Amino acid sequence: MNASFLLFFPFAFLTTSFLPQEALTGWLAAIADYNPITHLLAALRSLLSDGWVWADLWPGLLAIAVVGAVSFTLAFGALRGRVSRG
Repeated sequence: MNASFLLFFPFAFLTTSFLPQEALTGWLAAIADYNPITHLLAALRSLLSDGWVWADLWPGLLAIAVVGAVSFTLAFGALRGRVSRG
């Protein structure tokens, strides 16, 4: 679990957590467009400022679903590999 910190910590800096999307340029803007944390932050910001506007919340919910699906697929694949060896 502690080793995953080294993998996911850089993603916090490759998002719009410190600068708005319009202020990012070059490769940082391109990476931030595909980073699911960017979409999650945008959904949380819109929830705080505008309320329950579903058009703004859907990208964040979709990002959570995609990351969850990929994570569970990889975790269950690793579990299947361990169980089949034992």
